[in-house]
Amino acid sequence: MTDNRKAFRLVRQCVIVLLAAVIGITFGHIVSSYEMRFMMNREYCGTYRGIDVYKSGSIDADNFIAHIYMLSAAPEELTSCVDRLYFTGMDLSIPANDTGFGSALGLTQGRTVYISTESYRDDVVFHELFHAYDNASGLPSDSDRFRGIYNIEGGAIPIEAGTPELHPAEVFAEAGALYFLRPSLLKFIAPGLYGYFGELTDGWELMEAVPDNVI
Repeated sequence: MTDNRKAFRLVRQCVIVLLAAVIGITFGHIVSSYEMRFMMNREYCGTYRGIDVYKSGSIDADNFIAHIYMLSAAPEELTSCVDRLYFTGMDLSIPANDTGFGSALGLTQGRTVYISTESYRDDVVFHELFHAYDNASGLPSDSDRFRGIYNIEGGAIPIEAGTPELHPAEVFAEAGALYFLRPSLLKFIAPGLYGYFGELTDGWELMEAVPDNVI
């Protein structure tokens, strides 16, 4: 009888540990996934350039329009890599996965992009679109070719990355944005990256001015 009780206690402890692990993983996913955080507080705005667009929280109208303008100008090769785009007034830091960014202006998870309207910087949309492109294209930021150039010129690109692991992907996204928005600057500070993105984006075209029927 004693042996049976010990066995029962052991099984019960194992079940409790297993359940705790499942609950912990689930909670961590919910907290770290912006999709889950915004699911109950979002307004569907429609589809723009094939992207489902949502608003969540207190939106700054002027910054929202300014970001939409940049989205309207982005090459099709970038916008086609995004499934959903959230505009929000909320802090874009992730409590359960603090990378040292603090309050970010933009964030990309897979093919979903999040843009804060708390303030505006003209490179944010292109930066996040290049993250989505990176994710959808097998991570060219992790390729031997890009890493070779990054090892030489990565430090010339002005970015804020919380960990060394994030740095190459951040350089990829920011250098890609600079290639279209400030090509002369990129060519001056990082000619190797300028050449790399010239080859990568060969044939890509910036779109015309923002249309009248923007969301």
